[in-house]
Amino acid sequence: MAEAMVGSSYLKHFLIGIALWAVMVLEAPLSAWGQTVVPSATVNRGLDSRPDDIDNQLKETDEVIDALFPVGPLEPLHSEWKRVTDRLRRTIGLDLGLNYTALYQQSNKALPEKRRKASGGDFDFFGRWNLFDRGGHWPTAIAFSTETRHRYTDIPPSELGANIGSAWGTVSSFNIQSYAITELYWEQGSYEDQFIYRAGKVDPGHLYDGGRYVSSNYAFLSPAFSDTLAMPLPSAGLGLAAIFYPIANTYILGGLHDANGSRTSMGHIEREEYFSALEFGVTPRFGETGAGAYHVTLWHIDERRRTNVEEGRGIALTMEQELGPSGNFVPFFRYSYADGGGTAIRQTVSVGAGIEEAFGQNSDLIGLGFSWGEPTNRALKDQYVFEAFYRFNITPYTHLTPDVQLILHPAENPDDDRILIGSLRLRTIF
Repeated sequence: MAEAMVGSSYLKHFLIGIALWAVMVLEAPLSAWGQTVVPSATVNRGLDSRPDDIDNQLKETDEVIDALFPVGPLEPLHSEWKRVTDRLRRTIGLDLGLNYTALYQQSNKALPEKRRKASGGDFDFFGRWNLFDRGGHWPTAIAFSTETRHRYTDIPPSELGANIGSAWGTVSSFNIQSYAITELYWEQGSYEDQFIYRAGKVDPGHLYDGGRYVSSNYAFLSPAFSDTLAMPLPSAGLGLAAIFYPIANTYILGGLHDANGSRTSMGHIEREEYFSALEFGVTPRFGETGAGAYHVTLWHIDERRRTNVEEGRGIALTMEQELGPSGNFVPFFRYSYADGGGTAIRQTVSVGAGIEEAFGQNSDLIGLGFSWGEPTNRALKDQYVFEAFYRFNITPYTHLTPDVQLILHPAENPDDDRILIGSLRLRTIF
């Protein structure tokens, strides 16, 4: 009887997902059907749906960025790096990039005997080797990403949330991690071919339920906005993902991944426990600006027997749309729900907006967001968070982001109704 109820619940959410996708497709402009459309990098197309994806980080190094200062102290290093990498790209199709991100956070309160300050850094070296048919039919590439994370203070930023009694952290990532190959996969296909697939060590967190502000390196720090809290996305591990573009401005994305993936090893595919996802999306355009991204994601994760984590399933919905004469005002709505799977959060709702090029610089970004989260443990309080930040470039290769979070009713803190967190993020790219 219980199994029938679980199956019925999963079927219900699957049908809801299909219905939502159908509505989004029917709402797309009729003039778009049958056209050949090449969406911009700001539109969620699936495999490169998050700013942290390898392809998007490589594109960033080629952008012409407005900044407060035209050059910085690292300009000689940047110039030499660009000279070498441009030559590698032209001659053998190898595109390389690296960056370093530092983060400092401080809360106004903490639990007894706990820390209020945290800071750490994240170094990434990544690349894409375009092997065959560069710019042609069925392009083929090998992509890789390596990373190390470390702390400057007694605790890294990833642990600050537990120190203040929050139901979720104050930032995604920024923990302690030894240097490791976090992704290594084979990719083939293109949007023009209507099909792309990846196979190898793949990070599901870069694939599903993405968005232009879903990144703690570029936009919101709180996992309420930069992650999908009610989706137990495993760490990078062996897996396969593919995206199909049946008609213009639509896509279907699916994948199967090791549910016991690990960023510092190959995971445990031999346990035959998997995370699977299916995403339906539309990316309509309204005029020259007005690009949108709407998708619904269905997921399932097997029981992980050795760690005693139950099976789970759920749904996530994301909608974002460019508005205004220049399309630089981008409101968004995100919802996620989990039935089991070991998530600490049962469901979340997040709303907010990004204001791009706010003060004339083409890389300026103001972000405002508000989120509600319901813990899986109903003995805990529902938690709310408001976040605001301003990202701007000091030099063409370095951006700075002051950020503030207000956590209301921290779920695991019985003494405080509100906690304020101030943050400062500095990111340099090569």
